[in-house]
Amino acid sequence: MILDIHTHRSGLYPLGIEQALPDSFAPEPGQLYSLGIHPWHIPGDPTDLLARLTELAAHPQVAMIGETGIDELKGAPMFLQNQVFAAHIALSEQLGKPLIIHCVKAYNSIVQFRKETRAQQPWIIHGFRGRPSVAQMLLRAGCYLSFGEKFNAETLRAVPREAIFAETDESALSIEEIIARLSEARGEGDLTPLLEQNYTSLVILDS
Repeated sequence: MILDIHTHRSGLYPLGIEQALPDSFAPEPGQLYSLGIHPWHIPGDPTDLLARLTELAAHPQVAMIGETGIDELKGAPMFLQNQVFAAHIALSEQLGKPLIIHCVKAYNSIVQFRKETRAQQPWIIHGFRGRPSVAQMLLRAGCYLSFGEKFNAETLRAVPREAIFAETDESALSIEEIIARLSEARGEGDLTPLLEQNYTSLVILDS
């Protein structure tokens, strides 16, 4: 059962998709991973790291590509962020694996990439805290939203059930505690069965 779409907790954490880096990927038996280059950690020349990512991304324990994305407040120069994000999109499409996205002040850019690349794989915006209007823009573009410890309750209530995911990211809270908070804010009872169903619908468990 996968409940946590994005966690930085190391070691065996079977309830979640653990974030891993291509230059230090060492999969533990039974654990699923997302593999990618964060926009904060893009080197001046990403060629070798992208090659390593491409080499490892087909590993059967890699369920998702990322986290990747665009951050207008921090990280590599924007031309490099765009280059690396585009490479992740292509890899996601090639392998048929969903994309987990880090986005700060760049939602319009994410939507534009989605349109221009005509991507078919699911894109999940992780740690979403934005307003309902921004959420609707992303949903119309074909994105899903993942909510963590900090979230906009109004937005959570406005998102269609099938587009909701949960995560711990770097929180000290357990995924069960976060789901309990989301469930209370949503006001529809325990979201656990829904989250499990949503993960399965993205074919993450079959990646």
